[in-house]
Amino acid sequence: MILYSRHDCPLCEDLEEMLNDLNIPYEFIDIDADEVLRKKYHILVPVLVNKSKAELFWPYDKHQLIEFCRK
Repeated sequence: MILYSRHDCPLCEDLEEMLNDLNIPYEFIDIDADEVLRKKYHILVPVLVNKSKAELFWPYDKHQLIEFCRK
């Protein structure tokens, strides 16, 4: 699981907490460290990408998150 995120983002922090609570491993990628990612995801973070390369955009709840991670 890849988490496209940024530092000092309350929604991103909420999602990280939810992922940690559910023991879902993820790789944090700071979009602000890459100009292409920043342009692509600027107002969309947090964005999750699963192993199928599908993207999940906020908002979503715990049950949607779990289902997305199973794909």
